Amino acid sequence: MKEDVEGMIEQVENTGDMRRTQQVNGKNVAERLKEVDDLVNSGKNFTNKDVEIAHKLPLKAIEMPQDETVGLDLMLQKVWNGIEEDNVGVIGLYGMGGAGKTTLSKRIHNELVHTRPDFNLVMWVVVSKDLNVNSIMDKIRKKVGIEDDTWRKYSDQDERSAKIYEVLKRRKFVLILDDIWEKVELNMIGVPHPKETDFQSKVLFTTRFEDVCAQMDAQTIFKVECLNQKEAFELFCKKVGDDTLNSHPEIPKLAMEMALECKGLPLALIVLGCAMAGKKSLEAWEHTRNNLKTSSWTALGLEKKVLSILKFSYDQLPDETHKNCFLYCALYPEDHEIPVCDLIDKWIGEGFLGRKDRMKSIQDMRGHGEFVIETLKSSCLLESVEDDITLSRTVKMHDVIRDMALWLARDQDKNQNKILVEGDVFSRVSQDMENVERISIIGNSKEFHIMGAFPNLTTLVLESATECRKVIGLSNIQHMEKLKVLILRSLIATIEIPPEIGSLVLLEHLSLKGGMWASQFPMGLKKLKNLKLFSLEISGGDLVSIPLEVISSLEQLRILRFTSYADGTRSEEIEFLEKLECLPMLEELCIELSTEDGLKKLLNSTKLQSCVRSLRLIWITNTQVNMQLVLEHMPRMKQLMKMEFWRLKLEDSCTIFASSSCSSLRMLQSATFFVLSSVTHLTWLKYAPQLQHLYICGLNSLEDVIKGEIEKEEEDKGRDRESTIVDNNNDIFSRLVELKMHHLPKLKAIHKTPLSFPSLRSIVIERCPKLNKLPLDSSSANKLKEIKGYRRWWDNLEWDDPAIKLKFQSKFQAALTH
Repeated sequence: MKEDVEGMIEQVENTGDMRRTQQVNGKNVAERLKEVDDLVNSGKNFTNKDVEIAHKLPLKAIEMPQDETVGLDLMLQKVWNGIEEDNVGVIGLYGMGGAGKTTLSKRIHNELVHTRPDFNLVMWVVVSKDLNVNSIMDKIRKKVGIEDDTWRKYSDQDERSAKIYEVLKRRKFVLILDDIWEKVELNMIGVPHPKETDFQSKVLFTTRFEDVCAQMDAQTIFKVECLNQKEAFELFCKKVGDDTLNSHPEIPKLAMEMALECKGLPLALIVLGCAMAGKKSLEAWEHTRNNLKTSSWTALGLEKKVLSILKFSYDQLPDETHKNCFLYCALYPEDHEIPVCDLIDKWIGEGFLGRKDRMKSIQDMRGHGEFVIETLKSSCLLESVEDDITLSRTVKMHDVIRDMALWLARDQDKNQNKILVEGDVFSRVSQDMENVERISIIGNSKEFHIMGAFPNLTTLVLESATECRKVIGLSNIQHMEKLKVLILRSLIATIEIPPEIGSLVLLEHLSLKGGMWASQFPMGLKKLKNLKLFSLEISGGDLVSIPLEVISSLEQLRILRFTSYADGTRSEEIEFLEKLECLPMLEELCIELSTEDGLKKLLNSTKLQSCVRSLRLIWITNTQVNMQLVLEHMPRMKQLMKMEFWRLKLEDSCTIFASSSCSSLRMLQSATFFVLSSVTHLTWLKYAPQLQHLYICGLNSLEDVIKGEIEKEEEDKGRDRESTIVDNNNDIFSRLVELKMHHLPKLKAIHKTPLSFPSLRSIVIERCPKLNKLPLDSSSANKLKEIKGYRRWWDNLEWDDPAIKLKFQSKFQAALTH
């Protein structure tokens, strides 16, 4: 019966068929769903309160975005036949970089999701060149449903592997490992070998090397060949476009010659085709054709030939700004999802976006950066991930494109040490420090050990997501006198800023994140006269622990960001804000305030309000905050993208309906409300059409997120009749990606009627006992990945139609009870 219902859910999700009369073994969906619910409730009687649930149900696999495919149907069928073989458990796909292995593996993943519901779990995991067992296990454990809290209990690699194994051994799964460069020991990452399940489960991998297939003991091996001439020409023409091809009678002939030069390699065809799209000059086509023919396809020069072809797309970029920005992307690891906001910040710090116009505003630079990214994407040099998630939007770079970018950045491999991005770079280049210009290590390094002097280094980026515990040798930065960008980010490591930092007089971008106290900041920082971006995310201290002399001396500072996770009493803030107010170039401010005087100063400063991009109010004690007054000042905060209100006592429930008072919320993308008194609703959030992340916790008086009916006299009070803001349910939460709500004892409704939620990916609701209905219908939230909450809450939800519950049943993930 369970399989019947799962199959029905699969059909509904794939076809959108929501008919209530559809039969499953002679019963309609509603009846069958009720039987499942009854069994679930009966099973609760067997639960031992002393037994801890180690993991939630695995996330349901969803379709992956994939590129248009040409010529892969036959190979897909061969691999599919291999998957269906009873005695085949491990399948290897190999072929040269850019041949379409990843595209093929994504298509296989999507076919499995749609047509093989008998597999309980379909997982697609990128491995990449630098094998990182912990990173692979972390990706797998998320897919099998092992919670963060549970995972953190097991610091030992063997224990984590055993935990994954415990889950997977009871499931029929398919694991797709993309882009492996060496043998991956399945037992080390907690994956049972398929032979342990009589080959019911499957492992499929892609690699550039045939010998890796043998090392992985693959029972079936397929070589992903390049396209034949007809397929290659078809793919090339699709990327060039009919308008360009038909612009001159000779262009199709030249297109055929150029397609042949790519030797059927899909990546080369795609990138070159994108580069030639819109080029209607016969001379331009002839010039490109002639250049392509200058290098020959030989066994030894094969890789260089591919890079040379890809270089044509780079050469077609409009200016040096685009080229520098593109090459900079190679500083991120292979297959890394690059945060767009972070990338543009670094471009600004490097001076790429403001070199010609030093007076260009930060906002204009960001717009320029977005334009560059769109150009690189249209040139097929960057790939989109999820474009509608603006706040956390990312892009990716194909690994062969990254190879090309590094090849170019290193002067076509004539200067290998010019750009260093992998491994223990400091010890490896101990004899060639003078040639190093950029170092970027982003990953899970256990420690960073900065050795030696790099006199020509302009960029030093050391970022660790979780594991780094030490940053050694930071005093050596005094020898890096040409440094313009210094980024040190670690969640664990204690960072002690050396006094020698004052010698970095050319530094323009300083970003620090880790376990440090702001009170330890040396006075040498005041010598950084050229500093334009200063970002601090620290575990202790507060704003005024940064010496006031330091702030007042940073006359070129344009962006200041500060986040502290320290507890305890905060210092006086008003003098610090006065120093900021005097900075002549300041344009962007991300700040947290914890005193009444500090808040008043902000609300009385037109300049500071105009700079605020992120505002965090926290622990303002001994006073009641007038939230109405804060909201009324928001029209001056035209850059405001993020607001956080933590543990505040408010005067009364704030009621704000005037469109003019909420006009600045049109930029707001993230809002957090944590332990606030007297708030009964947050209806004013409907004036935030760009809101993507909403977190609400501990608002004991909250009854509605968005009130459905508002007294007309209240709504009219103060309304700006000239406002163009439209109160339309279609716009409410139309960009929301993530909704989290916890500990809201009086909450009854998110919204009275169903909303479309076209961008929503995640809903997390815990300890909201009176919330018995979600604003969803059969057409809502088509991109939703998960609804997380307690099982009892989910079982008691009310639905207008059982078919709606059926649509969202597979998205539900039961949270752990405590």
